[in-house]
Amino acid sequence: MNFEINQFYKSIFTLKYDDKKMEVGYLESIFNAKQLQMLFIMGLTFFIYLLYIILDFLILNEQERSLAVPFHITMLILWVYLISSIYYNFFRKFAMFILYLMPIYAVLGTLVFSYYYNPVYVVEIYVILFWTFVTIGYMFLTSVIVASIMAMSSAVILYAYNIIEHEAYILHMFLMVVAWMLGLSASYLIELYSRDNYEKKLAILHMQDELKELSHRDYLTNLYNRRYFNEFSKKFLNNVKQESEQMSVIMLDIDFFKNINDTYGHAIGDEIIKLLASLLKDNTRESDIVFRLGGEEFAILLPSTGKEKISNIAEKLRVVIENKEFRITKDKSIRLTVSLGVACVNFEKDHNMSESLNRADKVLYQAKAEGRNRVVIDCDY
Repeated sequence: MNFEINQFYKSIFTLKYDDKKMEVGYLESIFNAKQLQMLFIMGLTFFIYLLYIILDFLILNEQERSLAVPFHITMLILWVYLISSIYYNFFRKFAMFILYLMPIYAVLGTLVFSYYYNPVYVVEIYVILFWTFVTIGYMFLTSVIVASIMAMSSAVILYAYNIIEHEAYILHMFLMVVAWMLGLSASYLIELYSRDNYEKKLAILHMQDELKELSHRDYLTNLYNRRYFNEFSKKFLNNVKQESEQMSVIMLDIDFFKNINDTYGHAIGDEIIKLLASLLKDNTRESDIVFRLGGEEFAILLPSTGKEKISNIAEKLRVVIENKEFRITKDKSIRLTVSLGVACVNFEKDHNMSESLNRADKVLYQAKAEGRNRVVIDCDY
């Protein structure tokens, strides 16, 4: 998992992350997490709106109902569309546009009712503002834009059509500004909290990835360890088998390593192990994977290698190591040799990499028995 702390940098005003991938990841996580929440909110709002319709029809006269019916039917259709978009991808194309449009449409409907019938409907605007900022779960910037359009259009229409008296207008404008500011603050804090939780989640996932990676690494050489060899080699073998490639494994062991430890001490022995690990990485292909199995024993997985190719690679490694001076102090360097056992993977007989590794291990001990500093190959299919 690619993770950098500067991915957490976000605008103090919009709360958007500077890193585009980070922002996309956050939006995707929010969409997935909020589906149940959105369903609950929409269902609850739909139920409340049905109660509101019933109340409307109880207090409105016949003329007022004639204006209310088309408005309510339109709102109900939009609600059904939004709820359907949670379950069916077909409806998601216009879902966000409708979600942005609905509160504006509701405010305009409220203003129309206030103008034609009763100014008391103006108070509904505050409920719609609260719903926009807090309830529906808009992103902060979206809620600010939608709520600002509603507030400004309300202010202009209320004043232009003289829907309420001047003193009441001033009071409503003051309350609307207060409601807008409180809603803005709530929306900002909700999203800030949401993004903070997302960052903590990413940090935990990153820590888990690091711990997992550390558990796969050898503490001394930073090569992959035997545990990872057992986990990874199975997948590696399956991939190579599917691609019908040849594959080989090398087992490599330092000759007379005990003498080095006894003569120079374990600290120098560890340094030799690290230097050899670095040399192996530098002299293998990018596609090859080097492991430290333990002690002075290493393994290398090599894809796309048949008998002739692996023979040349193994011999080259042996010669490079034999000719290398391993500097252990400023004034002292030593030479060492290695024995290598090579096994070509037989996909018919080797059901897993352990069997191939065992064959490589056998010919490694054969190389040692024959005098060390040599390569022995088992590629007889």
